[in-house]
Amino acid sequence: MTTPRSVTLPGDITLAWMEAFNAGSVSGITGLYDPQAVLWGTTATDLIDTPAGLIAYFERVLALQPAPSVKLGPNRLRVLDDMALVSGHYELQLGHQRLPARYSMALKRSAGRWLIVDHHSSLLPAS
Repeated sequence: MTTPRSVTLPGDITLAWMEAFNAGSVSGITGLYDPQAVLWGTTATDLIDTPAGLIAYFERVLALQPAPSVKLGPNRLRVLDDMALVSGHYELQLGHQRLPARYSMALKRSAGRWLIVDHHSSLLPAS
């Protein structure tokens, strides 16, 4: 398992998230979230709002075979003092399907490190 990348700039969070996801590292990815974070995961049927819930969600998703992966696309970052917002596109490789998706994250700076406090991810609707 990988250790979460040090996220000292808000723009580092998406790269760190992708690296941990693609490495299949539950601890790496959940280490990027604030203990009070909220997640609407791409495949989640319920809002996840506890550290245990985050762990369970990513354990389930990252255990899928073949292993899922993400490829980041363009994003927009807005920094507002000790908060930041990032929204963008990604491609989710889930099984043998490549699924276009989108995400938004709210970040906060805590002790010099950026953490995810709110994360929504969903598949793009068909054109």
